[in-house]
Amino acid sequence: MERKWRILLSFAMALFFVACSNASSSSDDEEDQVLLSTTVKKDGIDMLSFGSLNLDVAADSFLAVFELGDIVTVMVDGYDTLEVPVVPDYDAVSPGELLLRVVSGKPHVTLGINFGQLAVALGIAENAPAGSEYPYRLKDVKLPIEVNVALKDKGGFKENLEMLEYQNYGLVIDNYPDLSVADFANFREIATTGMGKGVLYRSSSPIDPVDGRNTYADSLAKAAKVATFINLTDTDKGAKAYEGFDKSYYATQKVVYLSLPASFTTNLFKEGLVKGLRFMIENEAPYLVHCQMGKDRAGFVSAVLEALMGASAEEVEKDYVKTYDNYYNVVHGKQQRLTESQLDWFQALIVRNMKMAYSDAGVDIEDFENVDLAKATESYLEKLGLKKDEIKALKERLSK
Repeated sequence: MERKWRILLSFAMALFFVACSNASSSSDDEEDQVLLSTTVKKDGIDMLSFGSLNLDVAADSFLAVFELGDIVTVMVDGYDTLEVPVVPDYDAVSPGELLLRVVSGKPHVTLGINFGQLAVALGIAENAPAGSEYPYRLKDVKLPIEVNVALKDKGGFKENLEMLEYQNYGLVIDNYPDLSVADFANFREIATTGMGKGVLYRSSSPIDPVDGRNTYADSLAKAAKVATFINLTDTDKGAKAYEGFDKSYYATQKVVYLSLPASFTTNLFKEGLVKGLRFMIENEAPYLVHCQMGKDRAGFVSAVLEALMGASAEEVEKDYVKTYDNYYNVVHGKQQRLTESQLDWFQALIVRNMKMAYSDAGVDIEDFENVDLAKATESYLEKLGLKKDEIKALKERLSK
């Protein structure tokens, strides 16, 4: 049976509020009450440009009924129901997760996926042919269809929003008086259980100057004699356009340019991951895996490779969260180290992301702390398309 969410939303401009008093409600549970009804914005530009859905309700009108940090149920009449948090921006949720973005003053609110294309995922739109005005086009949908929003959990996402306050980072090493140059560049060897010594490294981008870390990461890669780079974020053309690329150590070595979204359940990401791992099999170590910050995409790929080689859940989590400790909580120009409880919150992100990605591929790691991660990861990579002999060859590369 074909699996897809079928949410077909209209381009009507109607908006009305449904008052749900105790006298008229057929339910004693306030969370079951529909509080707002609307449709998708008629122009549909976000749908065609970015794959997200703009709902035709002004943000301030929406915030008169709900608050940032609420979890709401979004019901599409006759189709499907989604539970989503009300947030101010995409990065309030993990890559691949749903959200309802509400920014005061905006003429609409946006239903989307962080680093994903909701309209495509739900079958409302599809990739447009090359040369089209927009990257997506509408599929054959029956319009109009109403969208109803109800309260699911009042303030149920507020703790997550509070963590956004700590996600500030600096662009110069002077912002981090307690960090080494390597930590500032988010550069480190992956030395978890089963991994060979001096075989695999991860870092922020050694070529993209946007975060101020590229020259440090490039120099450290040279010192480590990295021979093969796995670039998860750039295209070949985009990478070579960075200022200073031609003079970098990076430009002299073997690189695969994958240009992956930070949405780990998309076909684009899964196919790109397989391509990157095959490139590692075909080329010599030492390897370096990076994206822009070395946080989301590089963090996920590093965790997969760690798990494959036999790392424990604790090792995977601790390596992942070190990046957040290296980047975040810069206040008034100086980093203040994250507390243990804050680190625990960020550490939980990789568990959630791996569970989501593995489950999407048909591999159960719900009992993350006790599951055989190495065996599960082999199954995950097989589901993505790697053959058993390729997985064996990859493990041999990483263990030397």
